Parts: sequence; structure tokens; C-alpha cells
Amino acid sequence: MKDILKNKVKPSWIAGGVGVIVVLAIIIIAVLPKGLNGSYTGNVEFLFMKTKDTLKFSGDSVTEIDEDGTVSNKGTYKISGHTLEMKIGNYNMTAELSDDKKSFVIQSADGMAGLANGTKYTKK
Repeated sequence: MKDILKNKVKPSWIAGGVGVIVVLAIIIIAVLPKGLNGSYTGNVEFLFMKTKDTLKFSGDSVTEIDEDGTVSNKGTYKISGHTLEMKIGNYNMTAELSDDKKSFVIQSADGMAGLANGTKYTKK
């Protein structure tokens, strides 16, 4: 019976193991990207016209790039859960972000940007 008690795990080992797990969890959460990065492209259709629209995300900024590669508008964005809110130029847009953050669908937009409602943007 004494041999069994000698081989018990000490409380300090348990506390140390839990501490290591907590530190690793904090590091993993801190390293995970919180925003979007890269270019997302969607095809906006209105009547008989179809144009390709690209939104490029970096840090907390978003840039709209026309089909010919010129920058048309710049703005900012924020993410709350699966909701992506963007202010690009003078327009406000709200989109539903996919679980893997590789696509989003415009839910609402004001002004001329409203033409993009329902448009799905996919990461290149």
C-alpha cells in the first residue's frame, strides 16, 4: 500500500499542468486573426449589366477596387459575430460573414451601394 501512495501525482504537478494549458490557450486565442485579410470578389448585377467588384481587406481598412484595377473607394470595417459592417466612401454596408471567413453576402447597403444587396463575395 505504501508503494501506491509514493506514486501519487503531487498537487504541484496538477497545478503546473493546468497552468501550462491556460497559457497555451491564451497564446492560441491571441494569435488567431480577428479581422479579414486579402481580396474578396463578387459579381454585382443590375438590369442587363454585370460588373466584378473587389474588396481588399487589410488590418481594419477595406479598399474597393474596380474591374480595371483602380481604387474607387476606401473605408473601414468591423466584425461582430457573423456580422460584417463596412463604411466605404459615403456608404454603409452590412453583410453576413461565413463561418470560415472565406465569403460574405451583402445584406443591406445605402445609396447606390444598395445595388450590391444579395451579392456574395468570395475570397480569391
